[in-house]
Amino acid sequence: MNRNYMMISAIVAAVFANGAAAGGLSKAGASSEEPMVMDRPAQVAPARFNWTGAYAGAVVGYGQMDFDTLGDRSAITGGLFAGYRQDLGNFVIGGEVMLAPTAFGSGTLPGGDEIRAGASLLLTAGVPLTQSARTLGYVAVGPTFLRTSGVGGSDTSTGASIGLGIDHMLTEQLMLRGGVTYTVVDNLGSTNLDTRTVSAGVGLGFKF
Repeated sequence: MNRNYMMISAIVAAVFANGAAAGGLSKAGASSEEPMVMDRPAQVAPARFNWTGAYAGAVVGYGQMDFDTLGDRSAITGGLFAGYRQDLGNFVIGGEVMLAPTAFGSGTLPGGDEIRAGASLLLTAGVPLTQSARTLGYVAVGPTFLRTSGVGGSDTSTGASIGLGIDHMLTEQLMLRGGVTYTVVDNLGSTNLDTRTVSAGVGLGFKF
């Protein structure tokens, strides 16, 4: 009887011991497991456009020229431009030549002279307007030259221009342009007209 009792007690003790050991292992295993964290895909910023390089293009627009107290004249304007820019990161600087082969349609000015052509030599400075830097806002300033012809011959008058513009790169080479320019030229033509011109235009350019 005592022997049977002792055997039963030993079996019960062994069962409880095994259960306790198994529970300890399961707790240890559970505590060692860490929750899985899914990494979010990194957001890649768009590549920044670099404005350094040469470019050229053409513009067309509309302008109005005032002649002191002699009234004004409006006409379709057009021209060709070419320049070079240096991208400094937060700023973009450069130089540009603007040519107007037939400024204001070569119409007759008060006094009989005609504007035959115009040209501007401009310094430009701008800042990128977007994170990708594909849109550039800039100011341009420099001397302007207008050539006139009349009964007394040809004459070239010098003035100054200041403009505000936005250039946007449609592709890596194709550029869309828009802007407004204010030009002052005094002593224009044989009658020495003082003129003020405001013009706005759009155009396309190519970056080399």
